[in-house]
Amino acid sequence: MVDVAEADRYVPDMNTVQIASEKRRTPPFARLGAFVARYRWPVLIGYLVTAMVFGVFGVQVFGTMKSEGFIDPGGEAARAATVLQDDFGTTDPAVVVVIQTPTDVDTDAAAATALLDEVATVPGVEGIVSYWSTGSPQLRSEDGRTAQAFIYGDPDADREQLASDIVDNYTGQREGLDVYAFGGEVIGNAFTELISGDIARAESIAVPLTAILLIFVLGSVVAAGLPFLVAIGTILGSFLVLYLISLATDVSIFSLNLVTGLGLALGIDYALLIINRFREELSAGRAVPDAVATTVNTAGKTVFVSGLTVAVALASLLFFPQYFLRSFGYAGIAVSVLAVLGALTAIPALLAILGPRINKLKVRRGDLTP
Repeated sequence: MVDVAEADRYVPDMNTVQIASEKRRTPPFARLGAFVARYRWPVLIGYLVTAMVFGVFGVQVFGTMKSEGFIDPGGEAARAATVLQDDFGTTDPAVVVVIQTPTDVDTDAAAATALLDEVATVPGVEGIVSYWSTGSPQLRSEDGRTAQAFIYGDPDADREQLASDIVDNYTGQREGLDVYAFGGEVIGNAFTELISGDIARAESIAVPLTAILLIFVLGSVVAAGLPFLVAIGTILGSFLVLYLISLATDVSIFSLNLVTGLGLALGIDYALLIINRFREELSAGRAVPDAVATTVNTAGKTVFVSGLTVAVALASLLFFPQYFLRSFGYAGIAVSVLAVLGALTAIPALLAILGPRINKLKVRRGDLTP
């Protein structure tokens, strides 16, 4: 005879079966939205802390990036340079110095020679070849007032730092001489400084103008501030990604322009999709947690597919041999992925916290639902 209590152990609980069945039917994006809505404060705080960490370490990227990478390493020019260096010991100078004298290069030879002797003491300088050391007419100008000096660095020297030291300490007016510096590293350092300043100036103009536009597009000051949360986190996170990549391989300084421009654009674009869909769900009478879950399940899918498409498209740049182009691939993938992550976590968490207050501080009359 079968024990009834023993038999009941093998009868599944119908409530458990129903919950498990509903969970299986719930789409993954809806589950993500429900999770973010439920743990909105931990998710938001975690995102903010992560963004701050990104910023602290990511700013180091400005000191590790390079301004070259336009030449195919496997091309004829690169192979010729390798042969010249390996077989003949010929290398490009780290810095080319042009010295303009007040009278002529022979009369003012003592002042020019004294200056070059000082340059020779700079750490990292291996040797100097100049008009005054060789007497070569090819290194002297036609008017006889200007001559060149090639400054070579040690094989292990940091050529960018060497160029920076020479430019900072030995160019300009020096004992009646006008001293100018040229060369790949000098130009690269100038590009780095210029781009760093340009990024700051561009953001100081773009961000306020974009904020004004968002206020009118979204209709409220509160809603207009949300897209910048994703944009800032995306940009800072991409800086950190590029910094880490630069520790392993060369990364072009020009990729930072893509990070700031694309990061701001995708962050705002994806946030707009999420915010507008959330407003639609609230207008339809859904509770805030349900509205967040539905928003992530619908608009979140669009954001995910869009970000994946952008990342895959820009990943094609990784197949180019020039690291100048590969760097844009690194930057594009980082920006796309981080923008999607921010739009699917930080924005829904904030929406779950704000709820209907997303429409506070309205600047447009009427219903703000799209």
